[in-house]
Amino acid sequence: MQMTEITDKLKFILQKEGIKNAKDSDVAKILNINPDTFYSMKFRNSIPYKQILNFLNERNININTFFYENSLENNTPAFDLNYNVLKYYDVNASMGGGALNDNVSFSEVIIDEKLSDFFGSKDCDIIPCIGDSMEPEIKDDSLCLVDKNKGFKDGGVFAVNTRDGLFIKQIFKSNKGGVYLHSFNLSYADVHYQNGDFLIVGKVVGTISRI
Repeated sequence: MQMTEITDKLKFILQKEGIKNAKDSDVAKILNINPDTFYSMKFRNSIPYKQILNFLNERNININTFFYENSLENNTPAFDLNYNVLKYYDVNASMGGGALNDNVSFSEVIIDEKLSDFFGSKDCDIIPCIGDSMEPEIKDDSLCLVDKNKGFKDGGVFAVNTRDGLFIKQIFKSNKGGVYLHSFNLSYADVHYQNGDFLIVGKVVGTISRI
């Protein structure tokens, strides 16, 4: 669904609540988004899922009805649906070529809370992973779920920023100081980084891949 269509549906709801001729600025206000920011999001087709979902929950409007049905005239009551909104970063990991920082663009995706519970993380980000260095455990072109709140554990698999780019690797402390990055694919040699040359982004709690 496009941001323009979503905006029109939100205007329809506001008009049913008594706001005649609801405008974009009214939608921005009810979502607690700066109007200029809202106009920019609409232009870029960037959907503010968290704000919209809060808006729908406050009004007991079914999420599936809002996003997937053409009419809101006969709204279905909201199910007891728990969800999480995750950030999907537009950067590739494992082969490098990028770094995860505040300037990296991202979109938001909605997942059922049951899936979050399965991975043991309610607050994680999605990072695309390319290359075969972590096969067979992590396949090329997988999506890695990265929890930034989980602490470092020697031998765990983490997303890590380095001077050479962003990687998904098994990380071990080094006797020489710093850490070394280990690939499950033994065709790749371990790479050592001194303290100050790397930054652990978060722990990989799961992956999603094609068969």
